[in-house]
Order: sequence, then structure tokens, then C-alpha cells
Amino acid sequence: MNSSGESAVSSVIITSVVIILTVAAFGYAFYILESSVESSSFEASRGMMMDLAYATINSVTSGLKYEFSFPSKFSGLGFYVDNATLRLEVSGIPNPPPPQVIDNSTLTVKCIGGRFASTSYGVIMGVSSPFVDNIYDIPMLTSYWDSDVGGPCISLNFTKILVKTYSFGSNFIIELTYIDVSWTPIGGSVSNMLIVNYAGSVRNDIYKKNIGYSDTYVRIKLYLDNRLLGEKSIFVPKLSDLTIRLVIHKVNYVWG
Repeated sequence: MNSSGESAVSSVIITSVVIILTVAAFGYAFYILESSVESSSFEASRGMMMDLAYATINSVTSGLKYEFSFPSKFSGLGFYVDNATLRLEVSGIPNPPPPQVIDNSTLTVKCIGGRFASTSYGVIMGVSSPFVDNIYDIPMLTSYWDSDVGGPCISLNFTKILVKTYSFGSNFIIELTYIDVSWTPIGGSVSNMLIVNYAGSVRNDIYKKNIGYSDTYVRIKLYLDNRLLGEKSIFVPKLSDLTIRLVIHKVNYVWG
């Protein structure tokens, strides 16, 4: 090959390399820009999901309505209903009450970020035990990579029981509180508005008896279908007039 032919080949190779590097640079720049935008939006959504968790509790304690407008630069909110049965079982006392079904359609709220979003994963708020002694420990908010959708996910659920005890004279009261969260879509709407409505409470004394002449431990177990989520024991002194009260607060999300 003469020198002019070699020069032409070299020019083609150099041009091809330049084109490849330019395309790669543009692709990397697009990734950096998109990742920055999606990560910023997802982090903002993380904060709003925390606000949603607190607003859900505050709606119960205050009866107020809360409204949220989520950013549009992510796949959006998803409402996932698990039709498994959530139930309580009580033992360790004379003639215990039958198992109590407290929910048969538990709700999980998920916020899915864009596939370029970068974030940290783990528990954002909440405790591992299904039994808590503070109402603000009921929400469980976590972040993780969702392989089903190929993106980061923030998940919120309320599958916990608040346990409070009260005693006066011979009376001993165990109060078990659950927050039943449901959702209602508004058809035809393209809004990212979410409204949190407190929908009332139901209180039911599932046990009301004197436990007799021996101290005892009331054992409470929480199941999701046949899976034991956890258990808790509560000491009750002899001769106590024991009341076990089940309280269910209802909260509805209106989305659309």
C-alpha cells in the first residue's frame, strides 16, 4: 500500500475513534445529568414518604386531613394490597378470646425511582418488632433496589401493633391498637395529589374477666396468614380484673 492509501486508512481510523469517543462522552454526560435529576427527585420523594408516614399518624391523633403533591420525575406511587389475613392470638389467661382478624387486606405504599437514580438503602424509619409502645413507631419505611421494576424503591407499611397497659385499683387494661390503611383511586385523573383522611375508629373489648388467684403472663402473637410476625408477653398480677381492648383506627388515602 502506498503512502496516500495508508494516510487515508489512518484518517478513517482516527475519525472512527473520535466519533466513538464523542458518542461515549455524550452518553456519559446524559447519564450523569439524568442520574443527578432522578436522584434529586427520588431523595425529595424519600422526604415526602416520611412526611406521609407522620401525616398518617397525625391524622389519627388529630382528625385532620393532609394533602401531598408528589414530584412527577419518577415512576410514581404504587399501592399494593396483600390479601393475607393479619390476626392476633391471645393465650395465658382463663378462657382466652378467639383469634382476632384485624385486617384481611394490608396495604403497602411504594415509591419507585428512575433507573438512573442513586440512593442509599436500608431502614429509614421504624423498628423491627411488630409490637411497639409509641404510636410513631408504627410506620415502617425502608428503601431497597426493586428487581421487579429495575429501580430503587421506598416502601411504607403499618403492619404493627401499639401496646399500652393501664392499671387502677384491681383493674388492668391491655390496649392493642392497629392502624388500618386503605386507598381509593380517582379514575381519569393524572394528578400526583395524595389526600390522607382519618375515617374513624372501632373499639372492642375482646376479653373482660378476673384472672383468679395466680399471677400470669398474657401472651400475644401476631400472624400474617400462617407466618408468625412476633409475640409479646405482659405480666398481670393475680386477682386483676383484666380487660383486653382492641382499637382499630381507619385511614384512607385518596390518590388522583
